Amino acid sequence: MGLIAPQRLALGTCALGRAIDAHGVPLDRGPALRGRSVALELRLPRPNERIPIVLPLWTGVRAIDGLLTIGRGARVGIFGAPGTGKSTLIEEIVDGSASDAVVVALVGERGREAHHWIGRRNHGMTLVCATSDRPAHERVRAAQVAIAHARSLCERGLHVLLVLDSLARLAAGLREIAVCAGESVGRGGYPPSVFSDLARFIEVAGAFIDGSITLIATVLHDGDDRDPVSEASRALLDGHLALSVRRAERGLFPAIDVPASASRTMQAVAAQAHLHDARVVRRAIALLDRIEDARALGIENHDAGAVAAIAAEARIESFLRHECGQLTHAATLDELAAIARLLDENGAS
Repeated sequence: MGLIAPQRLALGTCALGRAIDAHGVPLDRGPALRGRSVALELRLPRPNERIPIVLPLWTGVRAIDGLLTIGRGARVGIFGAPGTGKSTLIEEIVDGSASDAVVVALVGERGREAHHWIGRRNHGMTLVCATSDRPAHERVRAAQVAIAHARSLCERGLHVLLVLDSLARLAAGLREIAVCAGESVGRGGYPPSVFSDLARFIEVAGAFIDGSITLIATVLHDGDDRDPVSEASRALLDGHLALSVRRAERGLFPAIDVPASASRTMQAVAAQAHLHDARVVRRAIALLDRIEDARALGIENHDAGAVAAIAAEARIESFLRHECGQLTHAATLDELAAIARLLDENGAS
């Protein structure tokens, strides 16, 4: 199946600070956009147009910056069930990210959430929205418009954070279009073209000579690893942040399940000392998870690593829980190093 026929809209710097729908019509009661016309066709960069991802994108969220560092130009998914805090985590990343511009694409979102985002935008943010009541082609087009806008800003040398909420709803829109076009369905009720189209949407992000596009995409995941959209997304993305239902139920936010999460770009963008500290702390978090049930039953663990992890548990948990206000990455790395030293000194490594 081909994507929506290419069209053109006024995008780029003229759209910063604005909220628009999938046709470029303002949703913020402002004037019509006037500026350079940009094609909406998904132009995928050739391999030789990309450059290695070597710089981190600091998000202001300690659990991410310290333990799952994202590279500037990476594609990262936030996987979680309803109620695990995906929307809140996105807001924290948008507020704290070290980006020149932010583009938020709300694909199939509820009207209430869209209204909330329209009210919280700033001069460096663009919101592109097609709510759940809009036709499938319009929901897909909203993602195209957001990507075209991000690409236009990137070509001006800006480092852009592109938020796509959500890949699952984008896949649903692509499925509706494909089925209506007569395509046969395959696994999970999705025509094969849906996954090739998802790959095209994701592949637009990256690091380039003139700028970068870092993609943060949410993926609704209810724990079924056989879900075809989640499975395909994990294969296409450079990392995933898994949100834990158990942590969310306890009110521990952000509810990031650190052992179940990964960043494939962290090795390339973090200093050796940072990587060492992250390994030590991640190991302790994984150990605390493994012995949680035994501790609940009152079974003591005398292993040196377990004892050290338990002794540092309160400090680790404080590190994982995001505090109000923007945090500097230097303060995050200093606290991570202090926890790692505490664990090393007590025999956790």
